[in-house]
Amino acid sequence: MLKKCRGIVLSTVNYSENSVVLKCYTDAFGLQTYMINGVKGKKGGIRPSQLMPLSILELEVYHQQNKNLQRIKELKCVPQLHNLHFVMAKSSVALFMAELLNRSLREESELDENLFEFLFHSIQIVDLTEENLSHFPVFFMLQLSKYLGFYPKDNYSETLTDFSLMEGLFMANSPNTPDYCKGAYGFGLNQFIHTDFDNFHTLKIPADVRKVLLDKMVRYFQLHLMLFGELKSPRVLHEVLS
Repeated sequence: MLKKCRGIVLSTVNYSENSVVLKCYTDAFGLQTYMINGVKGKKGGIRPSQLMPLSILELEVYHQQNKNLQRIKELKCVPQLHNLHFVMAKSSVALFMAELLNRSLREESELDENLFEFLFHSIQIVDLTEENLSHFPVFFMLQLSKYLGFYPKDNYSETLTDFSLMEGLFMANSPNTPDYCKGAYGFGLNQFIHTDFDNFHTLKIPADVRKVLLDKMVRYFQLHLMLFGELKSPRVLHEVLS
């Protein structure tokens, strides 16, 4: 059945000399995988640049229920992203977001239109903002956790200052083990919880604390999502956004 939808590119894998398998999150069908032919050939109607991570697409697809591999009739990049793939800091954040989503979203996940709109909005913020993006990766992970079902409990207080990555809440007198955010890290995480898209860049969190919090949030996702695994992109972020 021929359908129109919007999609966000998560990854592509070469299939043959001029074909790729595209994985994207759509507003109509959730996470989908598409075979695209004629991408690399001189006469191909689709350019590889259109399939870069986090590109936003308008799609016309042949959708068949319960089929693992779908086909695309037509695609175009709408809206066009002007900076995301060409500015070092922004492209590094984009690669991190795409890797995170690839590990977090599952084929069996139900369609979530609110999640799609959140991702759509987040991508455009990164593309268009002129503000510093150093705090955005941690902020994005926290916001994403809302849609995945394990957003931290907002119970920080004078006595409950240590965040448990396993329990997803603040507590008192936690043990000195890696799965807790204590001291400046608990305080910093609470600041992230209370910011929003308009103000994340105004946070006054030291770079060394922010770097640890990013690693802690990766661990947080590992504890709450099966088969999450390791992420490679945070190492790049630590260098680019230092």
